[in-house]
Amino acid sequence: MRRCLALALLAAGCATTQPFDRSTEPGAPQTGTSTAGGTIITRAALTSDPSRTVLDVIRQAMPQVQITGWTDPDHCPRVELRGRDVIVGSSDPDIYVDGVHSKDTCLLTAMRASETGRLEVYPFGVTSRPGYPSSPHGLILIFLARSDST
Repeated sequence: MRRCLALALLAAGCATTQPFDRSTEPGAPQTGTSTAGGTIITRAALTSDPSRTVLDVIRQAMPQVQITGWTDPDHCPRVELRGRDVIVGSSDPDIYVDGVHSKDTCLLTAMRASETGRLEVYPFGVTSRPGYPSSPHGLILIFLARSDST
């Protein structure tokens, strides 16, 4: 009986009125809208600085994204959305620009963020958006800005 009372008093003494802060945990939402493990970067964030590339915006919104080097001779970034997941070969995500597939990460440094209307990054490689197969290294979906949009 005394043990139960002592345990109850100890547990009551450890109680807190502050909610647990999950913002520092892995997978916590970063800058931008987060959905199903992905981050969506909208037009307003993409056009805030016309000098930024698509890769600059991704790295600002998702600090966990790593650039592990550059390819030779074309100097394309080696991008890891969730860490190195292969021993030999590339961990680069699949990239789609308006639905057209590419494995060329040079697109991320060649494209200005202000040219895009929406950017979706899925580190786990799965999206509910139709027409995009899952990818073991992650997905980056780039939707270009239309001339009739402001």
